[in-house]
Amino acid sequence: MRSRIPNQRSKIWVAASIVGLCLSVAAGACGKKEAPPPERIRTVKTAVVAEPAGGESRKFPGTVRAVDTSRVSFEVGGLVQIVRVDIGDKVKKGQLLAALDKKPFELNVESARAALSRAHARFDEKKSAYEREIRIQAEDPGATSQLAVDQALAAYEGTRQNVSYHQAQLDLVKRDLEKTELRAPFEGVVSVRNVEPFEEVRRGQSVLELFVEGAMEVEVKVPENVIGNVSVGLHGGVRLPNRPDQLYRAVVSYVGSAATNANAFPVKATIRDADYFVRPGMTAELSLVFGRGNREPAYLVPLHALAPGLGKDGWSVYLVDPKTSTVHRTAVESKGTVGNQAVITKGIEPGDIVVVAGVSFLRDGQKVKLAANQSPTADASSTKP
Repeated sequence: MRSRIPNQRSKIWVAASIVGLCLSVAAGACGKKEAPPPERIRTVKTAVVAEPAGGESRKFPGTVRAVDTSRVSFEVGGLVQIVRVDIGDKVKKGQLLAALDKKPFELNVESARAALSRAHARFDEKKSAYEREIRIQAEDPGATSQLAVDQALAAYEGTRQNVSYHQAQLDLVKRDLEKTELRAPFEGVVSVRNVEPFEEVRRGQSVLELFVEGAMEVEVKVPENVIGNVSVGLHGGVRLPNRPDQLYRAVVSYVGSAATNANAFPVKATIRDADYFVRPGMTAELSLVFGRGNREPAYLVPLHALAPGLGKDGWSVYLVDPKTSTVHRTAVESKGTVGNQAVITKGIEPGDIVVVAGVSFLRDGQKVKLAANQSPTADASSTKP
């Protein structure tokens, strides 16, 4: 009977150890924080604001221009040795664009340096002669005359001015040597290249043209019978032949005060959301909406794109930011309906991307993605419920 006691104690110890181990594992599992669930990216259907309601829409053909552009040229003439950039290349401020043959300018520097050395030698000679006349006059006034002293002083002053002149000449040719390198004045994109290596160029001759990427405008001609409706700040849309389904947002930035050819006035509109596909020199079509009388321009969006307002009253829509793929709730003002479309007068502009389905499941700042086989560039007026 006594022999069984140790075995029973061993079994009890093993069982207790197993229970303790299980409790430790359970406690450790409870102490771990569960990983947060991945953010759900909701699929949405969108449309681009384009259709005007209550106003006259007019379209004008034009050309895309860079807002900030610059023609760069050498400040000295010479033989082009290298051109390191081509049309379409992006450049940084201070980047080397082209260079002239430096050999003639280096020879000019050596020549000016030699002339300056000779001027210094002549200066030292005349300085010593003047100091000798002064010393003789002081020691023995009868050994020299005041005229001789004055002549020595004039020669001394002349050589000092000659040294200053040759020093300036050396500085100028050194500057010319530095100007044989053409560097980018700002960060931008090369739009025009006018020279090739081994071509002779004049001072000030246009070598390259640069523009600031993203700052684009469209330039159009507006007839005299319409120009009265155009003002700075008027919103519109721009379409390009290479992207006919994409509507870019634009705002009039300049209205000419005098007519040009065919009694048309020059008008410029800045493209607010220009991307890589908008390039200088492209043909473009600018559409503007003019209010009739005192009526303000308005735009149509599907009724099911509306969500409750941010406050107690009113309405809002969700706009998609294509750069971040997020939605932003924006208050709008509605002035009635046309069929199954809401007439929006404030809060949206042509080119805005509006969510037109499932708005009740969205929140401000939420990540979204477009529905399959659905382009965000379709006009809002064409979306059916």
